[in-house]
Amino acid sequence: MFPIDEIFIKCVKCDNSLTEQNISQINAERAKEITRRFLGQYYTVVDAEAILDNNVWTVTAYLGFSNTQTRQVRIDAYSGKIMGYS
Repeated sequence: MFPIDEIFIKCVKCDNSLTEQNISQINAERAKEITRRFLGQYYTVVDAEAILDNNVWTVTAYLGFSNTQTRQVRIDAYSGKIMGYS
C-alpha cells in the first residue's frame, strides 16, 4: 500500500459516514483486467467497460473483432472475486 493510500484510509475512518469497507480496493482498470483474463480463456475480448454499483463492478466485455457479442461479468469491488457472469 502506498503512503497516500494509508493517509486516505485513516481520514476516511475519522468520517462517521464512511468506513474502510466502503472503499473499493479494485479500480475500473483492474476490474477490466480480471474480466479479460477470465473471458480470454474462451473468447477474444476486444474492449470492456466497467461500472461500479454497490461495491460490485459490472464489466461489459465486447467479444470478437466484429463486436457483435457481449458478456457481463460481476466482480466484488473489495476482494476482486468474480461473483458471476452472463
